[in-house]
Amino acid sequence: MRLVSHIPRYCILFVCVGCAIAACYGQTPNAGELKVVVKEARDLPVAGASCSLSAVSAGKTPTATATSSDRGIVRFTNVLPGRYTLTVTKEGFERLARSDVVIDEKLEDEIVLVLTVAPVQEKVTVAAPGETAISVEAGSTIPSGNIKRETLRSLPLAVARIDQALPLIPGVIRSTKGELSIKGATEQQSALLVNGVNANDPATGNFRLNLPIDSVEAVQVFQHPYTGEFGKFIGGLTRIETRRGGDRWHFELNDFLPDLRFKGGKLVGVAEDEPRLNFNGPLIADRLYLSQTATYTIAKRPVRGLTYPDNETRTESQSHFSQVDLILNGHHTQSFTLGYFSERDQYVGLDFFTPKPTTPNYRQRDSSFSARDHYAFGAALLESMFSFKRFDANVWGQGASAQTLTPTVEQGNYFATLDRRSSRIEFLEVYTSSKKEFWGGSHEIKAGFDFNHVSDELRYAAHPVRIVRADGSLAELIEFGLRPSRRIPAANNEYSAFIQDRWLVRPNFSIDLGLRFEDQRIAREDNLAPRAGFAWSPTGSDRTVVRGGVGLFYDKVPLNIRGFSRYPERTVTNYGADGQTIVSRTHFENVLVNSKPVAPLDFQHSDRDAGFVPLNLTWNLQLDQRITQRILFRANFINSRTRHIYVVNPELDYLGTSAIVLRSAGDATYRALELSSRINLKKDDAIYVSYVRSRSRGDLNDFNSYFGDLGAPVIRPNQYSNLAFDVPNRLVAWGKISLPRRSSISPIVEWRSGFPFSVRDERQNFVGVRNSDLTRFPEFFSLDVELAKEFQLTKKYGVRLSVLGFNLTNHFNPRDVHSNISDRQFREFFSSYRRYFSGGFDILF
Repeated sequence: MRLVSHIPRYCILFVCVGCAIAACYGQTPNAGELKVVVKEARDLPVAGASCSLSAVSAGKTPTATATSSDRGIVRFTNVLPGRYTLTVTKEGFERLARSDVVIDEKLEDEIVLVLTVAPVQEKVTVAAPGETAISVEAGSTIPSGNIKRETLRSLPLAVARIDQALPLIPGVIRSTKGELSIKGATEQQSALLVNGVNANDPATGNFRLNLPIDSVEAVQVFQHPYTGEFGKFIGGLTRIETRRGGDRWHFELNDFLPDLRFKGGKLVGVAEDEPRLNFNGPLIADRLYLSQTATYTIAKRPVRGLTYPDNETRTESQSHFSQVDLILNGHHTQSFTLGYFSERDQYVGLDFFTPKPTTPNYRQRDSSFSARDHYAFGAALLESMFSFKRFDANVWGQGASAQTLTPTVEQGNYFATLDRRSSRIEFLEVYTSSKKEFWGGSHEIKAGFDFNHVSDELRYAAHPVRIVRADGSLAELIEFGLRPSRRIPAANNEYSAFIQDRWLVRPNFSIDLGLRFEDQRIAREDNLAPRAGFAWSPTGSDRTVVRGGVGLFYDKVPLNIRGFSRYPERTVTNYGADGQTIVSRTHFENVLVNSKPVAPLDFQHSDRDAGFVPLNLTWNLQLDQRITQRILFRANFINSRTRHIYVVNPELDYLGTSAIVLRSAGDATYRALELSSRINLKKDDAIYVSYVRSRSRGDLNDFNSYFGDLGAPVIRPNQYSNLAFDVPNRLVAWGKISLPRRSSISPIVEWRSGFPFSVRDERQNFVGVRNSDLTRFPEFFSLDVELAKEFQLTKKYGVRLSVLGFNLTNHFNPRDVHSNISDRQFREFFSSYRRYFSGGFDILF
């Protein structure tokens, strides 16, 4: 009956449509509109894609060009009905052309295009088959890895944070204390960009990776970018793009159930809780979008080697991030972000040797605002960006007692207190021209200018430090001068400019040329950083691509360095075997000098403008080979050499004056052979395997180890040896495999050489070569797995349950070692994390 009742309605509709067609038949066709939505394989918008529309037959509308907005949308207006060819190109993606585009007289036609990612994405940490494509057009500058938000959802990570997944990328490694190293360099020597603007702490150079994980869309890591747009680093570059609002409202509530803490079979409070809320969607359809993320974390994490309740660190943090995207028209978009992040850590660095009373507390409060404007001139693009960031940090001990170092465990309280307020104001302008044809090939030219004003105010004080022998007698006493009456100020203006050209000489050969100018002013240097790279396919089929390049990279100069001479001076008193007789008393000034260690020194005056900007020379040669449609292989050799690193060292001048000398005279080298492969399984499933043979060596007394936020009090003579991150051999395999009934399994397997460590005597002097190959931790092996299953409760609501297992083989992976020769347990390793499990619960709606 229902079918029959609808027949009259359909007949009336048919008659109306037929009359309308008859009325319009024979009239001049009206111009229509075409909306193109450009996406990539993971259904994410692709911004900045060049789109051209041309008529298949002559006499139609002439060729029109446009560039996709931040939402990946392109609109062509006043298009006459007919058949057209639509071509889309974007750096890092395969060229796409469709000749079957038909425009009719509807108000607006819509086409959704999915681009296939070129080799710029081949070695990524996201399982998407389209990211395995290889193309010479991608050039020589490609990331070592690209991590997206979905990766963190499916991998067994102990903490859902961005930096936890970075070590899956070849060339990135994390120490047992959580510090990151990229290309053998410290975190302070690398760069962090968030939405294209600098996010490093200007005082220390540290990363501030405190964005809520659900606000991050993608993270890229570069080890050797040969284009001119990237600078102020000698290690690696981490680039983060944040999440934009979608076309429909989407809500997520993740990890809102707490992990309970059980001791002796009894419930003892909450161990960890990290609820994360994200909602995003259109405020005004096709015009204004919002993405809002909030995270609150409270965690009490146990440390192996200690007993409850003296074995827990405590963290409390909150993160808020808002992003508003405005589409003014088809070629003009704007984006605004606002963030606030605070964190308080108690008992930082807690372990067997550093019990709770001797650990420091750390608190940071960051806030940020940024505005971006994208304006397309046909196929050209002008990007304007402004950002303001504020970084506050506080460090204090558990009390005011002197810190005591013994051959076994520390006593007393952490020696330093710190109160720091830093800020960064940045303005960036970048112009990307449309493709130009000259000199027998096509050219993609980009140029830009960057201005940074950074400032810092530091208040620093230190308590005495006592070094005690094994028998309890006092061996050395370090006393610090009075706390400065005022904050130590530092400021700098940094100017940078660049120009680069990607020259496609032939379809199988491209060249990247880049030149970057940097004036950091604080070091009174004007530096030019030329770079060049190439990509070549000997077969012309892109199944085999050889890449390589060479470039100069200049680091940033942290503001803490310029206030070094105003840090409290120290007096070191050495005692005889009885612990009472004074053998010597030496006063050390803090001096920043320009001269080399072999030159005559005069410590009467400290030159605040002394030093050079650290300089790095990197070259690499890389082979990308598609073995089969499902298997990709990469071999990459990297050579990196850095000089002018800032190091500290106790020295004497020609008058016999002692000083802690800071000079930019340190060196470092890094060499690595990376072998990696990706095996596509089905849909979004893939297995990644990488092996890295590397060597990291350099001067060990870097500035941040002793005068960073959590510095060490005892400074001994500098040595050139293996760096703390040196791992000669490392094998990592991971991936995601879908199972029936909406289930999946995601394993991570890691095997590597142990980290090096240094040996000390009872006076805390180093014995032999620091970080020697003869003093390493045992080999590390770990198997972590996540099992997950999704349940669709209703049409709108779903849940995701997961079980995570860590170190399933229960391999002995020690965290600590008795490294003092006066310790009865000398060279014994301990504090291994045993097999343990965790769970996850997410609500999707």
